Amino acid sequence: MSDFTELKDHLGLLLTEPYFFSKITGKEYIQLLANARQTEITKIENKNIFGLPLNQYASTYSTGMKKKLALTAILLQENNVFILDEPFNGVDIQSNLIITEIIKRFKKLEKTVIISSHIFSTLENTCDEIYLMKNGEIINKVEKADFKNLEKKMKEFTVGNKIDKLELK
Repeated sequence: MSDFTELKDHLGLLLTEPYFFSKITGKEYIQLLANARQTEITKIENKNIFGLPLNQYASTYSTGMKKKLALTAILLQENNVFILDEPFNGVDIQSNLIITEIIKRFKKLEKTVIISSHIFSTLENTCDEIYLMKNGEIINKVEKADFKNLEKKMKEFTVGNKIDKLELK
């Protein structure tokens, strides 16, 4: 990758709620994104790892299916940098496992992945560093070795004795 390559030319962006034209099928959407990167895809059906109904209009997909379609499309673009906004939300357990393994594979391939998530366990399983933000500002950077301490501090701060106040029986 050249230092002069525009980031937009090799960045895959997964939005929390991906947008799809009303009359585009899953297969057409994948092809559209591939065309945007001049990437040739053969046998799209074989690359349909989430088992999506690719001949159906994407606008009729469930929230989780839309996210899996958008992810599949950016994966097939052969990007080097990925921004995944809440990639695990609204997605079934099996797909969460697949997404986790994709992120781990990217690590081996030395690709850059930025994940925005509110689910600590998925960050713990996939990330090397966690940046905490408050009001749009980064307030802390935590390395993998300190994830357990971070989780403990977050639980103490967030949970504290709140559950005791419920007097659950």
